[in-house]
Amino acid sequence: MNKKMINLNELLDVIKKQGATGVLAIWLWYTHTEVQELKQRLYDCYGKTALIEQTEKNKQGLFNNFYAILPKNELEDETI
Repeated sequence: MNKKMINLNELLDVIKKQGATGVLAIWLWYTHTEVQELKQRLYDCYGKTALIEQTEKNKQGLFNNFYAILPKNELEDETI
């Protein structure tokens, strides 16, 4: 996410004009932006984890469906 940065002059103008309300509004905007970025990173992390888990399940299922055909041991047949 691209965060729009407020330059120092704009910040000071808002504080002068709006006072504490302006400071709270800026803080709220900044916090909201940070939370949205964190939320996106968490979703990305969850998606990667879910993909890895699904891949592992597929591998296990794939290997569970393979069967080996082993030839008879000719030496054992002669001794019986």
